[in-house]
Amino acid sequence: MKIVVGYDGSDGAKRALDKAIALAGDNGQLTVVAAAETHVRTGITQGGHLDPSEFERRRSDLEEAKNVLDERGVKGDTVAAQGDPGAVILETAKDADLVVVGKRGLNPLQRLVLGSVSSKVIQRAECDVLVVH
Repeated sequence: MKIVVGYDGSDGAKRALDKAIALAGDNGQLTVVAAAETHVRTGITQGGHLDPSEFERRRSDLEEAKNVLDERGVKGDTVAAQGDPGAVILETAKDADLVVVGKRGLNPLQRLVLGSVSSKVIQRAECDVLVVH
């Protein structure tokens, strides 16, 4: 079973990684993905700006996830990307059997303004999606 895990270092992402490890068992293939979002600068009409510290945080998150995998003796790959996290997870999961994401617990206004990665993945994934609370 190929499992893709969205990971951002949050408590929800840590729970999602734990669940994915348990589901993968001995024969599963795990891919942990983290995406640094670009932010549109006010007054600029084209493109976006990637904050280098955001990319570094995501790389650090992936190192943390890789350490968890190593400690538990689980083989897995990590993918560091930039862009919309939901879109990056969906792209990585094109041939996956399952996507596992954590719920961040956004309130309704935050979900409206910020969007929800888990909602985007649920709506657009071509495979099963597990949202871990």
